Amino acid sequence: MNSSRTGRTSRSRVEESAALILECERSALEKWASGNPAGYFEGSTLDMTYFDDIGAGSRIDGIEALRAYAASLQGSIPAHTFDLSDTRVQVYGSVGILTFLYLPFDLDGTHLAPWKATTVYRRFGDQWRRVHANWSEVKRT
Repeated sequence: MNSSRTGRTSRSRVEESAALILECERSALEKWASGNPAGYFEGSTLDMTYFDDIGAGSRIDGIEALRAYAASLQGSIPAHTFDLSDTRVQVYGSVGILTFLYLPFDLDGTHLAPWKATTVYRRFGDQWRRVHANWSEVKRT
């Protein structure tokens, strides 16, 4: 079904949104991987919430608390490269949910501990902004 205003199908709008969300996350992760944890939270909403297995054992609420948390991590996140695996973006109107595996590598190519993540985005006008992220280290059995 074509939209008479844009000529694009609903499916193509969803695919475009999914690609933009993935691009936003990759950009944020490149900042994280360069040793800039605060860079990950750029482009997040003021009321973003966050969990991880590093030090955020309880939920962190709001961008100011996230900036303080990121400052506490400064210098402890070594520069590294990464791949994303098993990515999936589900778009429901103005909300997008991204799930993926984060596969980091030391700069010499050594595999580091993998992580699984869920990030929720919300569209504001033509921009997708992060509203929630949950990170957990993949447990090896």
